[in-house]
Formats: sequence, structure tokens, C-alpha cells
Amino acid sequence: MHFKLTEEIIKLSVSKYWEIAKNEWDFDYAYQSEEFQTCLCGHYPIKNICVIKNDKNGNETEVGNCCINKFLGIEKGNKIFDSINRLKDDISKSLSAEVLEYLFEKNVITEFEYEFYSDTLRKRVLSEKQMSIREKINKKFLDFTSYETNTFLNRINMVLKWSEDNKWFDRKFVDSLKRDCERKGTLSEKQSSALENIIKKMKIQ
Repeated sequence: MHFKLTEEIIKLSVSKYWEIAKNEWDFDYAYQSEEFQTCLCGHYPIKNICVIKNDKNGNETEVGNCCINKFLGIEKGNKIFDSINRLKDDISKSLSAEVLEYLFEKNVITEFEYEFYSDTLRKRVLSEKQMSIREKINKKFLDFTSYETNTFLNRINMVLKWSEDNKWFDRKFVDSLKRDCERKGTLSEKQSSALENIIKKMKIQ
């Protein structure tokens, strides 16, 4: 399995030497799949998926959380999946500081929400209003790490990747879709339809 993973990662990398190629990759985001999937290494079944991006050529791929830890030395997914499981059991529970930082970096939460959560992170007792705000932010996190959001982001990223080789294409609208999807965890029916029309019209695969 290790050999298959390194082989697949090297195919998508600039360098053809594993020790160099693996350092081209950074964690982008994570999601929990609704259906069992197969890791890049060939392992099945997995549900905790990490999306990684190559900072040299812009390629993206998906890897199971165990492989990303063991072979690529990227541990961000652990905290994210711990928080997903904790909040699915109890939406009133608290996110970790690392996950909160991740959401802010991804523009999923506002500056107010980030500061509020930071201030109340370790409080055991919250007022009814404070708890309502925390649960709203927790819901944003669960939406952002959902299978539905990842499906939209994959389609958006496919168009953005295609646009890199087609400089004439105005990508502002698709960039705005990505920001909306990251912030809201979904696209409206109208936005989704517009995205699919672009993919169909431009014959993007």
C-alpha cells in the first residue's frame, strides 16, 4: 500500500523522487464521506478524507487520514475528524483551537465568530444566547466538512484548474462560488445550475 501511495503521489508531483515530492504537498481541507471510499494507497474502506494540494503545480488529490499522517507527515486532519465526531454526538460541544483557526483561515467563519469562540472556548457554562451562537458556528463547521460541500468544491476546483490553461476565461464568478461554498457549506440551486452550465458549455472533464 505504501508503494502504491508513493507511486500515485509522485505521478501528480513535479519531482519524481519521493522524499522531495512529498514536501510539495500541503493540507487543503477535510471531509467525512457519507459512503465508503478507497484511499489513494488502495486501502478500503475509508470515510475520513483529506484533500491535499501541490504547491508547485496546483494538482489536488484525496488521501485517507491515516495515510496523510503516516506517510506525508500532515496531522491537521486528526483534530478536524475528532471535532466532527464530537459534534455529531453533541452539537453543544466545543471545537478545538486548531480547528477554529482552520475555519477562520478558510473564511468559513467571520472575525466576530472567531473572536467570540476564542473568548468562550474553555467556558463550561454559557448563556442561552452564547450557546446559540456556538451551535450556529458548530453547524457551519459540520456543513463545511460534509460530503455535499466537498462535491461542490471538487466541481468548482475542476473549473478553476481548467481556467489556468485557458487564460481567456473570466474566472471571477467561479471564484465567488468557491468563497460562497466555503462560507455557507453549500451552493444554492441557481448557483449549482450555473456551475454545471459552465462545465457543460466548456466541455470540462
